[in-house]
Formats: sequence, structure tokens, C-alpha cells
Amino acid sequence: MLEIDGIELMGENVKSKLKSCGEDVIIYPMAKIAFPHVVEIGAHSKVRDFAFIFAGEGMIIGEYSDIQPHTVVWGGGLTIIGDRVSTGPGTVFLSATYSHHKPGIKMVDGMGEGETEILGGRLEVGNDVYIGANSTIMPIKIGEGCVIGAGSFVNKDCEPWGIYIGSPAKRVGERPH
Repeated sequence: MLEIDGIELMGENVKSKLKSCGEDVIIYPMAKIAFPHVVEIGAHSKVRDFAFIFAGEGMIIGEYSDIQPHTVVWGGGLTIIGDRVSTGPGTVFLSATYSHHKPGIKMVDGMGEGETEILGGRLEVGNDVYIGANSTIMPIKIGEGCVIGAGSFVNKDCEPWGIYIGSPAKRVGERPH
């Protein structure tokens, strides 16, 4: 069992440590959630094996959503995932980015405070969204009903019901609704 400072972070045992947890939520045994006290998971959602959530300011997962294996949620900001959202395996959500344009920044372990500037801080995925495998989502907003193609890099907001693919992702069609 993974444990940091006496807090178990893996599988079903983490449910009681969540900020809120709906009915019939399944957190698979090899799923890890750091800082569970800022994570809310809606009813009937699943966090599958090998998903890793580092919630930063917080994370909300809506109802009936499915966080697939090897999905990573990372960053210091807020991540909101709507209802009926499915992430393909290997999806990466980054809720904050960093500026590397200040002189004298050293990209090494133990970096001193104030040497980088956090940018962004909120990533929002609307209801009824499907995100294809191995996509990277920056701190932006994905509108309701969007489909993000596998392997896409999403660094700009996506309009509702659009189909987006590529790196960077571009709208290539519309999903019927």
C-alpha cells in the first residue's frame, strides 16, 4: 500500500479521505490519489488502475465518468471533469504550466521558490466529452460534447460539440447532438 505521512493513497481505501464521494464510485486497487481531501468524485464514476491524480488546488469528477488506466492529472490548479466523460488510456491533464522566460531559472531538483512563474491554473472539461488515448490537455476549457482525437495536444479552448484532432488540436468537424 502506498502511504505518505500515514495517508493511504491507493484504491478503495482512499474514498473515505475524499472531499466528497458519490454512490457506486469505483477506485481500482492500483489507482493513486494524492491530496484526496481536495478531490470530489460524482456517483457511478470510475478511476481505473494506474491512474494518478495529483489534485493541486482541487479536482472535481462528475457523475458516470471513466478515468482510464495511465491517465495523469497533474498541476497546481483546479481540474473540473464533467458528467459522462471518458478519458482514453494515457491522457494527461495539466492544470497549470510554468513560465521559463525569467533570466537565471535553473531547471534542477530543489529549485528555489520564486524562480518560476505559474501560469494557468484551471482546466475544465464539459459534460459528454470523449478524450482519445495519449492526449495532453493544457489548462483550457473543453466544451460540452467534444471529441478529442487520440494523441492530440489541446492548448486552446474547444467549442461545444466539436471534433478536435492533432498537435496542436484543430477543429475538424462537429459531433451530432
